[in-house]
Amino acid sequence: MKRFLPLFLLFFSFMGYAQITIDEGYTTQELVEDILINSPCAQVSNFIQSTGTNFGDDNGIAAFDANGSDFPFAAGIILCSGNVQNAPGPNLTIHSDGGGGWPGDPDLEMYTTATNTNNASFIQFDFIPEISQISFDFIMASEEYNQNFECTFSDAFAFILTDQVTGTVQNLAVLPGTAIPIEVTNIRPEVVGQCNAVNEIYFDKYNFDPYNPAINAAIDYNGQIVELSAQGTVTPGNPYTIKMVVADETDTAYDMAVFLEAGSFNLGISLPPDMTIAGGNAPCQGEELEISVEPDITGGTTYQWYIYNPITMMFDILPGETSNSIIVTQSGTYQIEATIGSGCTATDEIVIEFAPQPVAGIPDDLVVCDTVPNDGFAEFDLTQRDAQIMNGEPNTAVTYFLTLAAAESGAFPLPNPTTFTNTVAGYQTIFARLEEMAFGCYDVVPLNLQVDDSPAITDPISDYFICDNDQDGVEIFDLTSKDAEILNILVNVTLSYHNSQADAENGINAIANPAMYPSGGEFIWVRAENSGGCVTVGVFVLVLGEVPDHVPVPVFEQCDLNGDGVEDFD
Repeated sequence: MKRFLPLFLLFFSFMGYAQITIDEGYTTQELVEDILINSPCAQVSNFIQSTGTNFGDDNGIAAFDANGSDFPFAAGIILCSGNVQNAPGPNLTIHSDGGGGWPGDPDLEMYTTATNTNNASFIQFDFIPEISQISFDFIMASEEYNQNFECTFSDAFAFILTDQVTGTVQNLAVLPGTAIPIEVTNIRPEVVGQCNAVNEIYFDKYNFDPYNPAINAAIDYNGQIVELSAQGTVTPGNPYTIKMVVADETDTAYDMAVFLEAGSFNLGISLPPDMTIAGGNAPCQGEELEISVEPDITGGTTYQWYIYNPITMMFDILPGETSNSIIVTQSGTYQIEATIGSGCTATDEIVIEFAPQPVAGIPDDLVVCDTVPNDGFAEFDLTQRDAQIMNGEPNTAVTYFLTLAAAESGAFPLPNPTTFTNTVAGYQTIFARLEEMAFGCYDVVPLNLQVDDSPAITDPISDYFICDNDQDGVEIFDLTSKDAEILNILVNVTLSYHNSQADAENGINAIANPAMYPSGGEFIWVRAENSGGCVTVGVFVLVLGEVPDHVPVPVFEQCDLNGDGVEDFD
């Protein structure tokens, strides 16, 4: 199927973007010895290859060069299930080369889940290692990545290592830390409505619109996985056979390819993969990072570490760094040189970049008022200090911990930071961890929590009683006459009087002249606020007492029986 673009767009794409180039002028031995292998510590022999040309069909094996494109490998070897000349981008054509078909590979089917394979291309050779580690870097690409066929068709790649002494066979082309083989169906994004994502972190990108511009693609395959590094342990002195093989599954349609990075097939020593910001695996500034190679199991190996000098463009020796490991604290390209007991020298390099460390802002103390009876415990919303702690740092999150050790480890964050009750009465220091989301770099700062006492006013406050002497239903109350009773021994506390509890709690609508307050009887709310801003609200009642009415009675008369002016009255 063709995708056609206007000529001026095609011209712009070819002129504006670079694609890989292919060179079919290498023999199998030259591909292995001159491009792939990066070590004198092995005896290599018996070079074999098989592809479509062995069956009168397309050639699927060649050298490639990135040619200034954005392809991750600068150069290397390509193995594909179609015509290798169709590998360079842009990605404007679906390739199903080798239509006549050539055989698949039974070894590939044995060490992957692929079945009924076709159009296999492989390179095979023997070697005798002098050191215990081998490794190689690769990228798989396939036309099956079209938001459909990756759900079904398991085009596959295997790197089959056979110990000729023990007969042990293993496939080194597996996902890191697993035995999962490298197949399209094992590394894919979700295809909505058709299949779920599988090991999506190892899928790099689609090379077609709307995901990425097809005219920009360095290779003419619909999708590609990320760079992977495979490692294996071998026995120095034992003869081994290596077979690198790719094939289509089920049919000959929709080609696939594997790109092997030049110099990455290391038959000597092997450092871990580069740790870079772009790769998403960079360590954090301030960390001490240990990098190492496995020691030579035969003994007698000596080591020397170097660091690349961008000014001289040479590697400078690192004095005293002569073990198989080194502690790294700064970005750079590090090289280790190992001299094996037999006399061969092997080197490997690793690029280390340190991701920026977020700097947390020092937060203000978080102060909360207690409630009477002032037990020293209160509820805090710790997230009120998030903005101060984030300090403008992008892509960060704040979590809170009881101890510094917990914050440093990131273990056991406080589960409910918006409703945290202090665990130490009165004053407590907890710790906030500001973490950058991409690399996990973090900074830790203390957050002080303080519980201030609220005014312990006398409560309940006694009622305020006045007689309605003129019986008009209103009397003047001097609310300030309650001050002494309410405050008792408290000092530095301000009182205000209000007509409702809500007004008292919010500190609004205070009675303007509490010393001359006319009332016919009601509830009065008092707000007591100390110098720390803590508030207690109390209530008392204004009571207007009625004066009792009297009933006139007749004059009480008694006769003066003896005329002395005095008589007994009952």
